[in-house]
Amino acid sequence: MPVKGALLQHWLYDDPAERPLTDVDLLVPPEDLDRAVMLLQRAGYRRAGRSSIGAVIMQTPLGIALDLHPRLFDRARYRLPTNELFARSTEDHTLFGVSVRLPSTLDVYAHLIGKFGSDHLDARAVARLDEIARMASRLDTAPQTAAGHLVHCGMRRVARYALALVHEATGDAFAQQVHDRLPFDPVGWGIVRLANLALGGAEARSRSAAVIAHTLNESLPRGMRSGLGAMLQRTPAR
Repeated sequence: MPVKGALLQHWLYDDPAERPLTDVDLLVPPEDLDRAVMLLQRAGYRRAGRSSIGAVIMQTPLGIALDLHPRLFDRARYRLPTNELFARSTEDHTLFGVSVRLPSTLDVYAHLIGKFGSDHLDARAVARLDEIARMASRLDTAPQTAAGHLVHCGMRRVARYALALVHEATGDAFAQQVHDRLPFDPVGWGIVRLANLALGGAEARSRSAAVIAHTLNESLPRGMRSGLGAMLQRTPAR
């Protein structure tokens, strides 16, 4: 399943060159990951490492990295399990000239919003906000349906944070409509206010930005779990 830039180049831009790629990202069912690596190695690809959330990074004969992701987010961050993404996907043979599974547009919308939060971004990330607004044009659904899907994916708080910034930066009316249909959440409202204050003055990779970004998870206990997991992943082995 193509994800991120490999897919968005074709879906959101008239000229794919408007959306440069630093690597190609594919989502692979976890049970198929080892077999995928083996087949690629037979084809001349070289295993170059592994990311913090389990993606296998392959160096390709074309000189660009291919990242094979068993999941889009850490298990404790939001709720977008790979099996559900594939269950909602459709088979396509034309976009890339080979058989791939294309994710549902709602899942891509959720992924962009969740990634905005997990990358600790704020209003300065105008290109990323514009991409969320562009993705809305591919959604053939009501704002209430989009809001319900974001809640299902555990993104009610990060959506409240990101969609307000999308509307402010781009004027996208759909973002505001989805935002306004998210369920009442007074704790989440306070967390989003805090995130706006804290992330706007923090470097994306700072410790304080990471802490605030994890509070945008579905709940504070889940945010503590995802934050602790991220901290342990970054702690060097002794």
